[in-house]
Amino acid sequence: MTTLNQRQKEAATMPTYPEYRSLVPPLSASLYKGQGGRVCILGGSSDYTGAPYFSAMSALRLGADLSHVICDEDAATAIKSYSPDLIVHPHIKIRAANAAQDKKTSNDIWAHTFDEINSVLKRIHVLVVGPGLSRDKGMLQSAKHAIEVAREQDMPIVIDADGLFLIQDEPEIIRGYKKAVLTPNLVEFGRLCNAMNVDTEDEEAEQPAVQRLSQALEGVIIIQKGKSDVISDGQKVQVVDSAGGLKRSGGQGDILTGLVATSLAWGLAYEKEVWQHTHPVKKEDVAMTACFGACVINRECSRLAFEKHKRALQSSDVLAEIGPFFHLFYQKPRQKATWAEAIYG
Repeated sequence: MTTLNQRQKEAATMPTYPEYRSLVPPLSASLYKGQGGRVCILGGSSDYTGAPYFSAMSALRLGADLSHVICDEDAATAIKSYSPDLIVHPHIKIRAANAAQDKKTSNDIWAHTFDEINSVLKRIHVLVVGPGLSRDKGMLQSAKHAIEVAREQDMPIVIDADGLFLIQDEPEIIRGYKKAVLTPNLVEFGRLCNAMNVDTEDEEAEQPAVQRLSQALEGVIIIQKGKSDVISDGQKVQVVDSAGGLKRSGGQGDILTGLVATSLAWGLAYEKEVWQHTHPVKKEDVAMTACFGACVINRECSRLAFEKHKRALQSSDVLAEIGPFFHLFYQKPRQKATWAEAIYG
């Protein structure tokens, strides 16, 4: 699979640190609960309960005010037990639907499930789909419904893990929706490219595969995770190549989805002028800037956790680094700091 060649790297652009910083709401007594971001994670099947926790908690650790989880009823108790800070909704009733004695009863259960999902989505700013989702038919059905509703509400959507499996099979769900962000790893990226007929082995291509995949999906933002994180909206390409940790543990990708979600929620508040600012970031650049900053923070927190724990590193260790690092990242550097000064200074 191709990586960015030198010509493509030189053509890549990136936002400045002050631009990302300008999206962050100030800590002010004039703001009320919720204006700092309300995110929702749809995932958490009976087998996978940790992933939605990492996504939802990383959103809170970065600075979101409220974090909801919509999950399978059999996953809810476990997720609730991980933290009282999460608002957990056991609305997806796989077991009850499967045990229904007739089709009408099953349909009534799903209708109620969708109504409950709709009710939660009316209260949030950003939807994350995928952490712990699994490939259960009912979970995927719930995810598809939530994405469709979020699109109707013009809401940013972050899709990862088995949410990408859904997109791979039904790309029309998000095709052309420029407020959608996909966060595939190496394997998931290859599958998406194959589904969209994007040749990842074309060394002569003028544009990197991540940009061509975004174009095939008509402007959906792609964060291609790997040795470097490469981000594209089909027009621009950005590369985050700061050092990360060397230990790969389950949950680190879920942490990124939460960081992206909070950053996108801040972008919405920025656009709505929840606080006064001078508009240093153009509206069309807000989402890419938010994604870039989230990737930087994720990689640095992974690096810091790895320095402390080495091979013993777990995703909970990365989670613990978010608050302390972001405080320095946001408070210490000068307004005109470079990314390097903001990260390491």
